[in-house]
Amino acid sequence: MRQPTTPDTGISSARRARLGRRLFTVGLVVFLGLGALGLYGLRVREAQATGGGYELTVTYASVSRPGLATPWSVEIRRPGGFDEELVALAVTASYFDAFDENSLDPDPAESLSDGDRTVWRFEPPPGDVMTVSFDARIQPDIQLTRIKGSASVLDPSGADVVTVDFRTLVLP
Repeated sequence: MRQPTTPDTGISSARRARLGRRLFTVGLVVFLGLGALGLYGLRVREAQATGGGYELTVTYASVSRPGLATPWSVEIRRPGGFDEELVALAVTASYFDAFDENSLDPDPAESLSDGDRTVWRFEPPPGDVMTVSFDARIQPDIQLTRIKGSASVLDPSGADVVTVDFRTLVLP
């Protein structure tokens, strides 16, 4: 007795299979198109605030992914220059727990932590602008998380003069 090599499928089964292939193809094209537009990668933003004679600008990744080099930098601007012995910058300590740090530039003259915040004290730069950059990548095991942070310039007594809040969404 002969057996057919193809299964006997009706017309409705063939139509469902064709619709399934078409939906899969459209979904794949949309997914690849969004990737080509850069919607799955790194997105960088700036947050600014002014107060106490300072202008504080934080450049950070609003969206990143594990393993990616993720930018973070602070620009402190003070018209007339910095007259403090050391310029103090306080940053939420838990924000940087999600990163594998490579370096901080410039190196702080002093660094301390009170548990909630890390305080870096830097030699004042010549001129009106000081830039601090953090070279790091998101740890591979951090996924689907929103990381919140803040950066503050402190006065010589340790009080916040100006603060900027920021947050990074880590996608898989």
